[in-house]
Amino acid sequence: MEETKQLRLTLYMPPRTRCRRTGKRVAIVQSHHTISKYFRHTTISTLPDVVLLEIFSHYRAARVGSWPRSQSWWYKLVHVCRRWRQLVFASPLRLNLQLSCTFGVRVPDMINHSPPFPIVLDYGPRRLETWTAEDKDGFLFALQYLQRASEIVLSAPESILRMLTAGIVDEAPRLEHLSLHSQTAELVLPKQFLDGGAPQLRVLTLTGVSLATLHPLLPSATSLKTLALERIPSPAYFSPDCLVSHIRTMVQLETLSISFLSTVPRPGFMNERFLPWGPLTRVELPALTQLIYRGVSAYVEALLMRIRTPLIEDVEITLFYQLTLGLPRTGAFLSQLETFRPSRARIDFSEVSTHVIVSAPQPTNSPDITLSVSCAQLDFQVSGMAQICNGLPGALLPVEDLTLGFHEGKMPEEWRDSVDPALWRALLTRFRRVGTLRVHVALAGDLERALRPQTDGAGGPLIEQGLDVLLPDLHTLVLLHGSDKHALTAASDALSGFVEERGHGGHPVKVELQDLSRLWKRTRP
Repeated sequence: MEETKQLRLTLYMPPRTRCRRTGKRVAIVQSHHTISKYFRHTTISTLPDVVLLEIFSHYRAARVGSWPRSQSWWYKLVHVCRRWRQLVFASPLRLNLQLSCTFGVRVPDMINHSPPFPIVLDYGPRRLETWTAEDKDGFLFALQYLQRASEIVLSAPESILRMLTAGIVDEAPRLEHLSLHSQTAELVLPKQFLDGGAPQLRVLTLTGVSLATLHPLLPSATSLKTLALERIPSPAYFSPDCLVSHIRTMVQLETLSISFLSTVPRPGFMNERFLPWGPLTRVELPALTQLIYRGVSAYVEALLMRIRTPLIEDVEITLFYQLTLGLPRTGAFLSQLETFRPSRARIDFSEVSTHVIVSAPQPTNSPDITLSVSCAQLDFQVSGMAQICNGLPGALLPVEDLTLGFHEGKMPEEWRDSVDPALWRALLTRFRRVGTLRVHVALAGDLERALRPQTDGAGGPLIEQGLDVLLPDLHTLVLLHGSDKHALTAASDALSGFVEERGHGGHPVKVELQDLSRLWKRTRP
């Protein structure tokens, strides 16, 4: 008869004595009967089933989500003893038991010799594995049990992915998560893809995949909550009207993410109108809370004209750089958000992009708005941010707290003195109500040149000619610095003249310091 391994939970500490030979203190080992005379030993075999299940549930919570093969957490438990195996197999719903099919697993053997639990096909990009003939055969064998599949994650070159997806045509009543990632060329899904239906599908992620053959996209997926169309190549471009036709029936959709690879669409696409003539009927997405977009400004402008999102909480828009960045319809869309009450803004610059985040103090129901521009030159970044901020309605930027951040810590040499002060002034003019300005020390020199009072040829001020004072309500200037004390000293010296001039003019500005390195140490996990 199979016996459970004994696990003692006794808190008894045996007496210790000193060894005559070594002089070290060692424990005195007493007999089991002597210890049991005063202390009752408890082994795990005496625990009732309800307690064991609770222990198994905590074990699952600690293992699921860890990488790799987190869904196989229960395999070791069923090999401890017969009682544990019977207890685990009798509680498949509570323990959420699933069979994990992935690289290197003998899928036919596992499915044929296991109970009919739900199946997870995890061949995703995070595993960094190379497909073998056995892996392909195992995946195709698992597709014979598509009705039991709860999650499918596939990442492969286009040729392999096309062969594997050709078998995903039957009904998948349990499927909740589907992710397809083409590693090479654009993948065109077969017309019969999931033709049998996937009514329980919650998350759909398509990376490098064309929607040309699907009209509409998976009509049976009425329970979809997350739709992510990522890294869309030029040949797979689709119009805003096409996108809206796909999502108009997804009334439970909560997250929509659209990401294009290039500013150049497919041939003939430019003949299609982004913004049609006359009034346009807008499609309501009643459950949408998050919208993520990456591409050209004209596309997102056309998209936002076509949808209504009464419950939106998070908007993230990243634009490819263009000489002219106008977002009038985006501004109109944001101004219609009834709960949007921003009071602070943060503009961050880095070597590859810049973004502005407009938000309210947390916790709040006000949405967070992030607008980004992808470009590598600081002057282009400042120009792009100035165009975006000046194109937004005045009601969107009544912020009182503004942060100018810099992600790289140290300004590249080619960026120094590369920005025309007029670009900085064009950006800061939009924030007239700012009382607290936080500035990274790397940007202090550029900011000082922008804040310096402008004069005419004779040295007189230009205020009377119509040029307003920047940041008239400013009362606190916070220098954001790291461990480089030299950079902090240079920034303080650069802005000292501005602070003195404000004081002489009857508008004193208090200077404070904030050490980002200490802040990072306090907040890191």
